[in-house]
Amino acid sequence: MAKTVLVDCVVMVNGTDFSDHVNSVEISASKDEIDTTSFDGAGRERKAGLEDNSFTLNFQQDFAAGEVDSVLWPLWKNATEFVVSVKPTVGAVSATNPEFSGTCILLEYSPLNGKVGELSETSVKFPVQRGTFNRDDTP
Repeated sequence: MAKTVLVDCVVMVNGTDFSDHVNSVEISASKDEIDTTSFDGAGRERKAGLEDNSFTLNFQQDFAAGEVDSVLWPLWKNATEFVVSVKPTVGAVSATNPEFSGTCILLEYSPLNGKVGELSETSVKFPVQRGTFNRDDTP
């Protein structure tokens, strides 16, 4: 059975390729838990509710034009919706290299973070809006 080692993920935010500035990625797919337990059951019963998906990316900060802060700051400031997409490898989209994407909004952003002598990094959570979260594995 093949194992996945992340070495060349493709990370796009609002059309900008940040693969060279991101060193960790987490894609979280979840649904609200709706309790539907009634008196005639012997235990809890649940239904899936609304989706609550997100991307969490750890950026190595860069203030140059066209880089991390110059893209993220306006998205946060203007509360603009934009697309985030992530693929496990640089290869074409396929069953073994799916692309996850969604229309997101940036609600929290820490533009500067770090200690003396360390790389400035910022972890950013991108909540997916409405039901726009997709997994594409079609070449």
